[in-house]
Amino acid sequence: TSALRNSMYLSRMLTEIIPIEDLFAVNTETRDFIQTRTIISSSSAIISTISSSTLIWMVLRSPQRLSTIHHRIIFGMAVGDIIFSLSAANYNAMIPSDVDYISWNAQGNQATCSMLGLLTVLGAPMSLFYSCSLNIYFLAMVKYNKTDRYIRTKMEPFLHG
Repeated sequence: TSALRNSMYLSRMLTEIIPIEDLFAVNTETRDFIQTRTIISSSSAIISTISSSTLIWMVLRSPQRLSTIHHRIIFGMAVGDIIFSLSAANYNAMIPSDVDYISWNAQGNQATCSMLGLLTVLGAPMSLFYSCSLNIYFLAMVKYNKTDRYIRTKMEPFLHG
């Protein structure tokens, strides 16, 4: 009988026009979970932005500034992390308001959504690639005993690209 009920429900759903809000209706437990997840991820993104800003400040205040390869890679990774964290630190406020039935605190429009997508698409790979570049830099320094001059002339252009 449950299969019959399911098929009747499916046929009713296919033959009637169901408002989109009913299709995406979420119960209070799901909405609370979405809200909690959003608050936690946005709060951690704010902490990440502050930490990366502090790292940039430390690199720029050091005597070597951006003259070392290590500092340039760390600087690029921190900038990428700030860009990505800014996309996550908005408590979903940049998500279009017409999808507020799916996302908690959606207050934006299509332009803010596009900006959010741009920040995410730029920041996430940038931070990831600079992290890989830092690993490659230390691999060349420690395992293969490459000099700073060799890394700066032969490898560094590829580490930033």
